[in-house]
Amino acid sequence: MDYQSWKQHFQSNQHQFDHIDWHVVDHLTEHEKETICTSLQQFQRGENSEGKHLLKYAKKFADPSYAEAIKLFIKEEQRHAMILAQFMDLHKIPRIKDHWVDSIFRALRKYAGLENTIIVLVTAEIIAKVYYRSLGSATDSIILKKICHQILADEDQHLLFQADTLHHFYRDSSRLHQIVTRSWHRLLMTGTIFVVWFSHRKVLKSNGGFFGRFFMETMLVYFEVERSIKRNLATSPERGRA
Repeated sequence: MDYQSWKQHFQSNQHQFDHIDWHVVDHLTEHEKETICTSLQQFQRGENSEGKHLLKYAKKFADPSYAEAIKLFIKEEQRHAMILAQFMDLHKIPRIKDHWVDSIFRALRKYAGLENTIIVLVTAEIIAKVYYRSLGSATDSIILKKICHQILADEDQHLLFQADTLHHFYRDSSRLHQIVTRSWHRLLMTGTIFVVWFSHRKVLKSNGGFFGRFFMETMLVYFEVERSIKRNLATSPERGRA
C-alpha cells in the first residue's frame, strides 16, 4: 500500500480495543500472575515510546505521507501500552519505568538512520508476534486473551507497513548493501531471540513451549517479512542496483 493508504488504515483502527468489556469478572490465579508479571511489565514498557527519533527520521523521507502515517503508528503502539497498563492496574501488577533490554533497543533506534531504525522495529514486532500468542494462552483471563488477539492483528499490519518501507531502501540500494543489511538483520534477530527467551521463558514455556519451537516460530515470521520485501522488489519499477 502507499503511505496515504497506511495513514487511512491507522486512522480507522484508533478504537480497536473498544470491544473489550472491563466490567466482566476477570480472574488471575496467583500462579498465572507469577508467570506473567515480570514479562508483562517489560513488554508494556517496550510498547510505550514517544517515537521522537523515529519521527525525526520519518520527516526526512521523500513521501510526506510517511511521517503522517508514522505519527499514527506511534499512537497505535502507545495504545498497546495503555491497554496493557489498564490490565495490569486491574490485577495490581505494578508498572516499571525502564528495563535494560528496552534501553538497548531504544539506543539502537536512536543512534542510526531510518533504515536501521525500521530494522530494529521489525525485529521487536516479529518477537511480539510469537510472544503475544504465548501470553494469550498463559492464563484463563478473558480480557488478556482479547487484548493479545487484537495486538496480534495490529502487529500483522505493522509488519506489512515496515516491510513496505524497507522495500524502498532495498529498491534504491546496491546488491552489496542489500546483502549486508540482510545479514545484519539476521544477526540482530538471532541475538534477540536468545535474549527474549532468557527474559520471558516463563510465559513462552507456559503452554508447552520450548526454545527450539520459539526459535523456529520466530524465524518463520522473519522469513515471511523477507519474502514480503522481495515480492515488492519483484513488482517494483526500480530494482536494486548491482
